[in-house]
Amino acid sequence: MDGNRYDAGFKKGERDMEIGIYGIGTFGFAFSYLIGKKYKVIAYDRNRDLINYLRKNRRHLYHFRNRKAPKNVEFTNDLNDLDKANHIIMAVPSFAVREVAKNMKHFKNKVIINTAKALERKTAKRLSRVIKEEMDAEVAQFSGGTFATDIIKGAPLGADLACEDVVLLRELQSLFSFPSLRIYGNADLAGVEYAGAFKNVIAIFAGIMYGLRLPYGSITHMISRAAKEARDIAIALGAKSHTFSMESQCWGNDLWMSCTGKSRNREFGVLIGKGMDAEKALKIMGKQHKMVEGYYTLEAIPKLKKVKADILTEIYEIVFNGKDARKAIKDIMEREPEMIE
Repeated sequence: MDGNRYDAGFKKGERDMEIGIYGIGTFGFAFSYLIGKKYKVIAYDRNRDLINYLRKNRRHLYHFRNRKAPKNVEFTNDLNDLDKANHIIMAVPSFAVREVAKNMKHFKNKVIINTAKALERKTAKRLSRVIKEEMDAEVAQFSGGTFATDIIKGAPLGADLACEDVVLLRELQSLFSFPSLRIYGNADLAGVEYAGAFKNVIAIFAGIMYGLRLPYGSITHMISRAAKEARDIAIALGAKSHTFSMESQCWGNDLWMSCTGKSRNREFGVLIGKGMDAEKALKIMGKQHKMVEGYYTLEAIPKLKKVKADILTEIYEIVFNGKDARKAIKDIMEREPEMIE
């Protein structure tokens, strides 16, 4: 079952381009599968057992066992092989971004396309800043409603690609557009990063409410107010308002999908809503090789200074301090009345 119904042909000569991928988890493998049909791919992971399995079988050891990677995807555990690529997709969890950037600090003239949607847990810094602190590279952010399972299937998807250099952004938009993946360029790098990070936190909250078996109207009410608060925080921190519109792939699309679809953050929240503590819920997710990025952004929330974060703080209290979720929702409901302006 290696073909897909949405696949289409590509322009002549595109296969000569080499794209690097650092990290071959679900997202890294999905990107290898998609991009390998258009370009040469050098996919790196430090897990030797995984690399050996991929080389032998062209299939992932843990995920998508019925999909074979295209022949022009090269799997390696030699980091220096990535230096052959000018564009490197960083497909690692947010907590590993700083270490990974340090590992590549000897690389020159690279463009890093980050896929993790989070803030650095210890500093609340945007990940593009973390990367630039550790290596000399241009940084872009990929963000949108793109489950790895849907990328693999070749389903028609949309995503935002953000970069502050508009000329480079247009180049990247062209490079990473596929018949099954429509890329929207956005020069608001800060906004796209905050949107992706905060929507994961809100998805955890949505999951908590699903776990509590609250009515749909209650869930969507809380999602809408948490989204408003997150947007205001992001704008106060330098984001542009247009990034937080319904048409935005990193916000309208991804927030909607993550809060109501089968996202990992929502799944984690459901476990908490059903009465499980966060530590146990994380262990369950970990056994399934599922990363909960919203957890790490949530850990950074108290480090955001001079911003009003009533709802995000309540979510933090539920997850990190064990506050009763129904009590937290009651406290949100009993805040001072607000005007829509």
